[in-house]
Amino acid sequence: TPYGAPWYVLVLVPAAVLFLALLVNFSNDYFDHKSGVDAKVNARKLRSRENLETSDSMRKLYWSGNQFDTGLVTEAQGRAIIVMLALVTVVLALPVIAYAGWVVIVLGLIGAFLAFFYTAPPVNLGARGLGEVSVAVAFLMMCLCSFYVSSGTVTVEVALFSVMIGLVVGLMRLIDSMSANDIHLEMGEVNMSIRLGTEGTVKAIKAVVAVSYVLAAAMCCVNLIDILLFLTLPITLKMIRVINARGEHWNVAIIPFSFLFSVLTEALFVVSAVCTLVFG
Repeated sequence: TPYGAPWYVLVLVPAAVLFLALLVNFSNDYFDHKSGVDAKVNARKLRSRENLETSDSMRKLYWSGNQFDTGLVTEAQGRAIIVMLALVTVVLALPVIAYAGWVVIVLGLIGAFLAFFYTAPPVNLGARGLGEVSVAVAFLMMCLCSFYVSSGTVTVEVALFSVMIGLVVGLMRLIDSMSANDIHLEMGEVNMSIRLGTEGTVKAIKAVVAVSYVLAAAMCCVNLIDILLFLTLPITLKMIRVINARGEHWNVAIIPFSFLFSVLTEALFVVSAVCTLVFG
């Protein structure tokens, strides 16, 4: 196996990261429902979405509502699911802890803190302007630390990509939050886009996109196959054009572009890694 790591470790590490990510998303939905912010934010996004001149496929990329607000999941069921996801994550991590030692426990505790207190009181990082930072750090750690735990080493390519994916996912969170800043303020939440202001947020978006491609170019110096990451350029260029045009509902219209940028960046790196393993 790569770097001599047992196969079960190579399987369990991404599985544990997956369930941790599910725990993050589900617990965030639960606490956003409890605070009442999601009901107002998603009502706003739904109205904006219906007014956008875009294709049906693009419309489907917009989230239609919090599962707790829509009644799909009750609060009691939600608490049970949160506990179940946490237990599954711990069970999957136990063999990895036995293999890699105490470092897994430390990294797991950091990840658990960022996951739970992203929206959970009394910390609620998202409402203090630290949500985007915590998301970026969490995804950087997921990528970098899972590779380290599996292989016992860190390559330049993986380190660069870990920073890139942290920035890209943090950007997605920043863009998603800015379309309903008045509601966040009404609910006593001061996220990063509120702290930066509209123009400051636009500058931050463009800077993160630029830095992401600089990191991708640096990765190409190590592994030319990583040039695949530049296939996202049409998406980010379209997003920047929408921002510059500042048309009606522009801050909602850019949400699916940031989502696609994030998902495709992850998928393209997986393709690059597979090609590298197969063709050397």
